[in-house]
Amino acid sequence: MKFWLSTALVLAMSGVVLAAEGAEGPTAMPVAPTDTVWAGVMVQVIIGLFIAAAAIGPLVAILMPPAPEPVQSHDDHGDHGHGHDDHGHGGH
Repeated sequence: MKFWLSTALVLAMSGVVLAAEGAEGPTAMPVAPTDTVWAGVMVQVIIGLFIAAAAIGPLVAILMPPAPEPVQSHDDHGDHGHGHDDHGHGGH
């Protein structure tokens, strides 16, 4: 159902755009900006972020406390109910 609603919406919107273009001719195509300094600045920012992550990542890993040891449950000892009971009940 969502597919058909999405398809109908896209077709309706494209029909509106085509009708608008037909009345006054095709719209002007977008033009690339002539000032491209921002592209070089963005590349420098991205490279700087990668360098910062490469330096901070190992530092955080070194300074992180060690992971706690996993706690063994009663069944991991192999007792299966023969002997003591850790919960304070006699069991016998």
